[in-house]
Amino acid sequence: MRDMALDEDLLRRIKALGGGSYQDVAYLRDGTIIGIGDLMFTRAIYIDLDLNGWGKRFCFEDKDRAVDEYAKLQSGDDEPTGWIARRGR
Repeated sequence: MRDMALDEDLLRRIKALGGGSYQDVAYLRDGTIIGIGDLMFTRAIYIDLDLNGWGKRFCFEDKDRAVDEYAKLQSGDDEPTGWIARRGR
């Protein structure tokens, strides 16, 4: 059984490390941590976040599309569609 207080603390710490760039940080059902936030010209979905950064980042010109794709994620293996740039593994 997971300790929800520790889980929420980890999410807060990751969000703080983003320096205000993460609008949301959350757990998926499989335990993967995801986030969404704005970059200079795009909105990004981050998958596999931890205290050292992110595993994958998908950038979107259409910010509303990014929000919709973020909401669809079910596991760390899911990949959003409609992105214009991808970084990471």
